[in-house]
Amino acid sequence: MWFTGSQANGVWSDGDFVYIANFSGSFKTYSVDSSGILSHIDSDDPGELALGVWGDGNFIYLANGYRGLLSYSVDSSGILNKIDSDDHGGFAFDVWGDEDFIYLANGTSGIYSFSVDSSGNLTLIDSDDPGEIARGVWGDDDFIYLANGEGGLHSYSVDSSGNLTHIDCDDPGQDAYAVWGDGNFIYVARGGSGIYSYSVDSSGNLTHIDSEALGTTAYSVCGDGNFLYVARGGNGIYSYSVDSSGNLTSIDSDDQGGIAYDVWGDGNFIYLANQMNGLHVYKVE
Repeated sequence: MWFTGSQANGVWSDGDFVYIANFSGSFKTYSVDSSGILSHIDSDDPGELALGVWGDGNFIYLANGYRGLLSYSVDSSGILNKIDSDDHGGFAFDVWGDEDFIYLANGTSGIYSFSVDSSGNLTLIDSDDPGEIARGVWGDDDFIYLANGEGGLHSYSVDSSGNLTHIDCDDPGQDAYAVWGDGNFIYVARGGSGIYSYSVDSSGNLTHIDSEALGTTAYSVCGDGNFLYVARGGNGIYSYSVDSSGNLTSIDSDDQGGIAYDVWGDGNFIYLANQMNGLHVYKVE
């Protein structure tokens, strides 16, 4: 484990570089060696609170609070170049994309879909506001899922033009902060009520399977193909196994203090963005 001294809100890695969205508004790239040691490469300060980051193999996208969605190119050395920005109000918490469109969880304005041209320029296509606060977004080959604060988990279909259609929602209480899936189940990090697992049928309808109450806020969830990882606020990072029915079993945890806010795995390491003491790198047996 190793960490930077920055206040990290969001983290994502493409296997070549690690990208950090910082509390101060700065956006940073790092290289990571075979031991998991980080080296800072470049920074950009677009202002506001840099919260969520994601890439699609062509460009990197930053959810930047009141300044909306930003797109960047990254060269072979990890140097950032800001390309475009798009702000339609709301508060950009999180970003995710498929091979066709980019999706933004935009706070009180709901979920947005964007197209991106070959130069990285953004064009708004559609939006839907189911109420509450859109905080996390993720999708699979079939549907888009929105973690919508007190409004719970929502599922959407997307047509070939990028238009969104709301399908279903599940709200067992507590804020839904983040959502992620592994191809078998959908997982939601929920406020004080912990981590939830769901199945999704062929129409996009959600069925709650299992949950574990953590007692503290679960801010983020992701997996690496082997295990599930949860950023659990003031209690650090937790690892889980998931059986063939979607049932969750806690395995291990590590707490380095601060506020564990976002987590991502790239197949080599697990990265934890900690709002109080920077970016932590973990190796998982």
